[in-house]
Amino acid sequence: MIHTHTALAAHHPPSGRITLHPGPGTTSETGLAHDLLAALGKPPLLPGRFPAGRQPAWEAATSWVTALPVNRLTVLRAHRLTARRTGRLLRLRALTGIHLTLVCHRPHLPAALHQALQRADYAITAEFQAARRHYYGTTAPVPPPADEPAQPTDRWLTLPALERLVSYDSPTPCTALCTPPPITFRHRPPPTPFTGQTAREATRRLAAATAHPRLAAALAAALFTGASFQQLATARPSDYDDAAATLALHDRARYTDGCATYRVPPWARVFL
Repeated sequence: MIHTHTALAAHHPPSGRITLHPGPGTTSETGLAHDLLAALGKPPLLPGRFPAGRQPAWEAATSWVTALPVNRLTVLRAHRLTARRTGRLLRLRALTGIHLTLVCHRPHLPAALHQALQRADYAITAEFQAARRHYYGTTAPVPPPADEPAQPTDRWLTLPALERLVSYDSPTPCTALCTPPPITFRHRPPPTPFTGQTAREATRRLAAATAHPRLAAALAAALFTGASFQQLATARPSDYDDAAATLALHDRARYTDGCATYRVPPWARVFL
């Protein structure tokens, strides 16, 4: 019980700690991914239709763990995990480098868990103080700033892109090598830069509104570019420069500003 309470109390995503309590009554791998998305503060379901009816829940969870400052994942009820579910968690660890703690509520490892761990480097401890110090984390949750009033949740964030849902914007990127210059707003006003408080509110809402990483990235890009959704569709993975914090969008027909590069503000980089 003390391990369970400590692991649940350590759950604090802003500090990089996630505690996953798998829902009982299912052995579904997708269900475990939905539980992980919920632990990350995301809605557990993804919008849209997908091939063969399978939601890319593990892909979404892996993307968020990679992008967010999350470095510890504690999984309760690990003795109930199937070998396939444990394998999913171990692959998540291999892809993201997250520190994984499996809490087994039994004196010995079940056969399925023991078999899955044969392919991983792991350590076992039953001593509580060592587990709390090395696995659960001891950092106290960070309280919200006292000088900022609570923000209402029923107000909309203005999307300038909604003013430009025009049919002649091409959703096709340039086929040849294209290095767009910095954006020069000629035919439309630039989006108003966010204040610090508005940026924090936008980040909070985008993080909590959808579990789909691509949709969150598109909404964030719409906020700081003011581009239409058709033009946002021209962005390829190579058009985002993480080191320079820039995003290139394409406009081969030069209907608006032509191909151009936009600066990505700090609040939006986690989504890109």
